[in-house]
Amino acid sequence: MDNPIAGALVKIMDNNHNPLAHAITGEDGAYIFNSFPPGSNYHIYAIAQGYKLEEDVPFTLLPQQSVEKDFILPIDPASALAIIAGDILDIKSQKAINGAVVNLFNEVDELIALSYTNEYGQFVFADITKGKYTVRFSALGYKPSSQTVEIDKDGQIANIVVNLDEDPSSARGTVSGMITDNNNEPIDGAEVILYSVGADETLTPIAFTKTTDEGVYLFINVAKGDYKIKANQEIIEV
Repeated sequence: MDNPIAGALVKIMDNNHNPLAHAITGEDGAYIFNSFPPGSNYHIYAIAQGYKLEEDVPFTLLPQQSVEKDFILPIDPASALAIIAGDILDIKSQKAINGAVVNLFNEVDELIALSYTNEYGQFVFADITKGKYTVRFSALGYKPSSQTVEIDKDGQIANIVVNLDEDPSSARGTVSGMITDNNNEPIDGAEVILYSVGADETLTPIAFTKTTDEGVYLFINVAKGDYKIKANQEIIEV
């Protein structure tokens, strides 16, 4: 066999894709299932680190029969890409901060990606290439923070935990409203972004939330200033 893959996983499933057995290839890329029960509509898959998952055609195994299944695994280009993920917490209570804004900058301080934390305070950036990055965090009512991350390995998963401290000088204003459709019916789970408006009319996202089942959204701990709300591709001045 040309270019055998050692350590590949080969897995057999039944017709309902319930796992039945698996084997690991040796240095020669070979694998074997001993004393496998006869049956029909078996599914067989193979995968290895850095390669895509492949499936061969379903097969039937008769009593005393031997079946040979060879795989050619294509290289997965995405396997070399990394992930930067993390959790944003209140430094005192250690509770998750929902709707925090996370900005990812490259080595020359260019913004290359933007994300928001979910209800568990989690965020993720996928498909990251090797290099040095700065991740900046902001949330209403908290002091901004940043961390540097270096991706130097293929498929690296960089996990960071960020503790934000409350900003005692922040104002305690609120911005709220309702998102409805063309029939004036409330939209449940609409994504709503709060932007600050700069002197040159540039928009900077500072918070993220989703509407309730009644279409209501609410931002708290909003400082004095000019803001716009973006939801469902529409911008609303507030």
